[in-house]
Amino acid sequence: MSENNIDLNLLKVFITVYQHRSITVAAEVLGLTQPGVSGVLKRLQQQLGVQLFVRSGRGIAPTHQAQELARQIEPALSQINNALEGIETFSTENSRRFVVYTTEPMMLMLLPMIEADQTLGKVEIELHPTLSNEEKLIHSLNQQQADLAIDFANYSAPSFFSEFFYTDEICIIARKGHPRIKQTLTLEQFYAEKHVTLKLRREDAYLADYFTEEVIGERRVAAECDSLVSQMTMISNSDCVAVMVRSIADQFADKLDLQVFNTPFTQIPVKYRLLAHNRMKHSPANRWLREKLKSYFVE
Repeated sequence: MSENNIDLNLLKVFITVYQHRSITVAAEVLGLTQPGVSGVLKRLQQQLGVQLFVRSGRGIAPTHQAQELARQIEPALSQINNALEGIETFSTENSRRFVVYTTEPMMLMLLPMIEADQTLGKVEIELHPTLSNEEKLIHSLNQQQADLAIDFANYSAPSFFSEFFYTDEICIIARKGHPRIKQTLTLEQFYAEKHVTLKLRREDAYLADYFTEEVIGERRVAAECDSLVSQMTMISNSDCVAVMVRSIADQFADKLDLQVFNTPFTQIPVKYRLLAHNRMKHSPANRWLREKLKSYFVE
């Protein structure tokens, strides 16, 4: 059979089912009925002369032939999709909701900037917490549950691209009325005081350990939390100290009566990147979103 007889729409439906491993989800994404998607798959299988999916538990699983087909045609379909999207236009005069996965520090910075932006028109930018691990994040973006993600991890998934976004750094915070720490903080003081620690769930590491070159020694831990806001609140009401990201410490220092100190050890910059699927790279809407978010940090 000549490959010229294959309808590209059949391949688009096949790739969507392949990515989601579900006829039901694929039908929702494509705006089709389940019988319609099943019919397309049946037609494609008949034209190719191979079985593409088999039952697996409550869902379906691709056959080896399907995996090979997807491996070869997915990049080509992505390029075609990018080319077509590049022709389309985007306007803030039309209603549009963007979903962005991001970390707590970036969410705390971005929300007031988005609320103060008078140029968004009918566009809404909705911030959601980033997912707990790389696999879940990549899977969710692949299923188009969000338009992009902002993260300090540099992922290398082949179907995704990333762009530099923002650089932050870590610092030390203590309350302004602290009985022993005033104006400066030495390494000896850092270890002498009790700490409120912040654990990064996804990396299973503490903030201080993840962004420092030296190995941080054992600290006297008074409390452990997984939220920057909780951490700052506890510091403002105790004589403990904590490692914090600089942007958030500066933002809340006056409100919570906090002192902000440079770290007494060598730190690694916190480099945020924008992450999105390759299909979104040339989309006018996604490009607008990426440039809009970057504009908030241009001085």
